[in-house]
Amino acid sequence: MNYIVLCLFAYSILLSNSVVTINQTPYTENDFYKEYGKKEWLDAKLQQKNDLIDDFINRRVATLAATEIGLQNKPDIARRLHNRYYIELVNQTYEQLVARPLVSQESIQKTKTHIVEERLLHHILIGHDAVQSQDPPDRTIDEAFLQAQNISKELNNGANFVDYAIKYSDDPTVFQNEGKLDWIGWGRTIPAFQNAAFLLKKGEYSRPVLTDFGYHIIFCEDVRDSEHAELNNEELNEIAYFVARNSIANKLGQAADEYDQKQFENYGVQYNETALNLILQKIEEQTKKNKISGQYKVDLIKLFTSIDNAGVVAMLNNKGYGIKWFAENLKMIPSGRHPQIIDLESLKKAFNIVVLQHLAIQEAHKHNVHEHPNYIKQKKKLYQSLLYDQYLRWLVNNAEKPDSLAVNKYYMDNKDEKYFEDQKVSVREIKVLNKELADSLLLEIKYGANFIELAEEYSKTNPGKGGLIDPFTKGKYNEMGRVAFSLSPGEMSTVISNLDRSYSIVLVENFIAPEYISLSKVYNRIESILKRDYQKLAKENGLKNLRKKYNVVINTGFYSE
Repeated sequence: MNYIVLCLFAYSILLSNSVVTINQTPYTENDFYKEYGKKEWLDAKLQQKNDLIDDFINRRVATLAATEIGLQNKPDIARRLHNRYYIELVNQTYEQLVARPLVSQESIQKTKTHIVEERLLHHILIGHDAVQSQDPPDRTIDEAFLQAQNISKELNNGANFVDYAIKYSDDPTVFQNEGKLDWIGWGRTIPAFQNAAFLLKKGEYSRPVLTDFGYHIIFCEDVRDSEHAELNNEELNEIAYFVARNSIANKLGQAADEYDQKQFENYGVQYNETALNLILQKIEEQTKKNKISGQYKVDLIKLFTSIDNAGVVAMLNNKGYGIKWFAENLKMIPSGRHPQIIDLESLKKAFNIVVLQHLAIQEAHKHNVHEHPNYIKQKKKLYQSLLYDQYLRWLVNNAEKPDSLAVNKYYMDNKDEKYFEDQKVSVREIKVLNKELADSLLLEIKYGANFIELAEEYSKTNPGKGGLIDPFTKGKYNEMGRVAFSLSPGEMSTVISNLDRSYSIVLVENFIAPEYISLSKVYNRIESILKRDYQKLAKENGLKNLRKKYNVVINTGFYSE
């Protein structure tokens, strides 16, 4: 009995510390901040907070419901999940085997120490003639150092920072911000600057700090906890790694290239040049056919699947792989990212992508990357994201369809507001680019020339229709439209100067009385409107019902913190 009471007590405490419980599962602040960020939440207004909470809940209840009805087992969705997991495992392999070895434990520990804080910083920049700038200062680097040193001494002796910043700083933004840089976290600025800044305590000035921009005197106005301050040790280690990783970003490309080359050597990757030339020939033939039919991109998967006589295209670890294997593996890459193949070199590069992805998967299982917490976490995110989207689509596909009664009711309810057309005028127009020509044509018409024939010969507007323009209401076509409505049926205008520097003569055919647009003309349009409304309502009601089904309870205290 005591055990049960203790368990219930512990559970009640857990719930009280949660943001929301769904299906009796509590989600903590850390769970929430992993997706939206603590800073984003704290900076959000009440409506934005409601939206974030709603999104958090909707994604989870929809995923639960999608799993319950087995959407993940549908062939198309299962294939998409498999492809996403495949690409993620490739990415994680490069992350674990290429990127992580470049980041030292010392760097991670140093980052871990500093990312729990942010500093409100100010600076004075003293540039020199060697900095990359459109207008570098006329002083040497030694002169810049001496000036920065003197300013640093003056500030430590009580000089006013803002006065000195405005007077001496070479930062072009100083007149807007008076040297203030705002709150800065570790990893968000250049190493030399941040190393010096994060040694400062509140109210301290730095010695002159040299960067590519010149010498900086840094002032730390204040120190506060960052959004990472409340993370547990494991989470903090992971964040620290990714922040430290940014400092070696310029090395990653070369490291990946070297890793790829090593993989090709280790697995003995070789291409069959004869097969490659045959495939390239097929691509060129298809490209020519596509150009004739107005298409510009070859469907590589479809083309590769149709080739039967290429034989072995590549050898990997003493095993032969044909063109259909490349076609299947190319499906893992979104079609929009398929490489353009124009020659033998680009074909090899395209095949290299497929081969390297395959080898990465082999290495992933060899080094247990598929069991790494980061990969498992990303798989969970990918699963939730896809199932959420697919469940919304399922709700939409199962939404009520508008019938004729609904369409008719919408039409009658909105008839006066949306389907009533004001008076229209039907005119013929002769539009030319030359004022003298317009004057000449007007004179010809007055002396008996046929308006329609002249419009067909000279007008830039609908010459094939004798200058006839679709009927229009008041307010259209600027000056031409205004003039048209001032005329009577059969009456012709003088030469009208248009805003686009053209010149018009209009002949009024007739006026069309105000009238309702018939239901038959707008039926399809109304049906589309109602369909969208029904789909939106289906999504809203579907998610609302899921909240009841999975007993969603929001901790309103989270809002007031």
